[in-house]
Amino acid sequence: MSKLYSAILIFLFLVSFSLQAQENLVQRLERHVQILAADSLEGRGLGTIGHAKAVAYLEQQMEEIGLQPFQNGSFIHEFPYKVQLVQVNGKNIVGMIPGSDPELSKEIIVVGAHYDHLGFEILPSGTQRNFPGADDNASGVAGMLEIARLVLTGNERPKRTLVFIAFDAEESGLIGADRFVKADKPFDNSAIKAMFSLDMIGMLGKAKGLELKGWETLADAKDLMARAQAREEITIKKMDASIEMRTDTWPFGKIGIPAIHVFTGLISPYHKPEDTPDLLDYEGMAKVTRFVTALTLEMANAANLSAIPSFAPEKVMGGKALQFGAKIGLGNSHNRHVQESFRANGVFAWEAGLYGSWNMTNNLQLVVSSLIDSNGSTTPYFEEDKLRRYSVTIPALIRLTTGPSEDGVGKAFVGAGAYFRHHLSQGLPEFAGIDIVGPAWEFPDQEWGLNLQFGFQVSKFTMTFDWRNALTQPFSLESRPDLEVYNRNFRVGLAYAFGK
Repeated sequence: MSKLYSAILIFLFLVSFSLQAQENLVQRLERHVQILAADSLEGRGLGTIGHAKAVAYLEQQMEEIGLQPFQNGSFIHEFPYKVQLVQVNGKNIVGMIPGSDPELSKEIIVVGAHYDHLGFEILPSGTQRNFPGADDNASGVAGMLEIARLVLTGNERPKRTLVFIAFDAEESGLIGADRFVKADKPFDNSAIKAMFSLDMIGMLGKAKGLELKGWETLADAKDLMARAQAREEITIKKMDASIEMRTDTWPFGKIGIPAIHVFTGLISPYHKPEDTPDLLDYEGMAKVTRFVTALTLEMANAANLSAIPSFAPEKVMGGKALQFGAKIGLGNSHNRHVQESFRANGVFAWEAGLYGSWNMTNNLQLVVSSLIDSNGSTTPYFEEDKLRRYSVTIPALIRLTTGPSEDGVGKAFVGAGAYFRHHLSQGLPEFAGIDIVGPAWEFPDQEWGLNLQFGFQVSKFTMTFDWRNALTQPFSLESRPDLEVYNRNFRVGLAYAFGK
């Protein structure tokens, strides 16, 4: 295996060296992507020869560009982890540009991109189908390498130390970034003042702008942006102060490090075999690369580089302080007679509407919804007839959450609170014999009750299970003043959060 590895390294070095003297930035970016997304690299899946080739290529590139090895004369940060029952050795490839200022050089800016992808699958016919991952994320790795080259070949020396990382095992749960944050290394995490994750930067033209999620976690973000735009102007489609949970920004952001996702959107065939090099916008990639280089140099040479005062790990872990979304639910509604332990047959019930959530702490969340709700029951005396109501229902719940999972994507929760209903329409159907039980049915316009809930969230999607028990009666009957009947509801709901 060592001989094979050496042969790969020598071959890639000779090919790369012979090409680079005549290449411009656009051509170099395209070459990186063509090599990393080639069929011979088998989708850069864990444990494949293609993955080993990617490691060799990236190590050779960092050395040829002129980056210094990360630790003990090596570019490799190796870490063990398990994929199901298999023990795997992951490899981050890490190079450095030491800062030029005696004091500011102790501070670190990380520029990262993940190089792993989904590998390949064997079709029933026996054919191997690769997932090339040209945009996800050969594009980001190419940009990261060329940012390092532009800094080293430029006339401006960074005062802060720059660390360039090709992360492994991102597709397995951000493992490479997580292990780097937790690793023993030449500097403490407190020295890392900011990090970039270039993840899918190959579609600038179609996206019509760049996204910088997390940029506004930096103090002086506005001034830094203005100076970078003066060097290399680019359209910024979106930037905010939230940390992206689905890329390598998350392990940094959740310990309080400003972490910026550089992204041109999910325009390419995401996680599909069709994500090939010919689809990418290399002129756009060059523009992104030059812009992030300018941004990095402005940050590296700023007098101060720090997070905004309100940025804290507990807020990052909880996600956005305020979030809004849409919800639908299906279930059952029925009435229960207290004295006679009588439960009427249920009717199909549904709800749909909007919700808002407020993260009060890392583990406490207030959620208020506004729903159009269909509910009701069969009547206590005439099982074939239904009481059908259409209402505006407003549940308000306090949720106790587990906090995000290790990859920052999932969490579970339980909730309790109250709900209010205003009935828009309600009543019994016309049927013969209603006078048998009396003519005077009273239907209040409002209802109050208790709401219990549990569920789980994965990324933007939330599954909920709700039980609503009324504390007020749905109707009264003149001939039965002793009648105590209360509405009960169960819903299975699916919610989707708006925004990034």
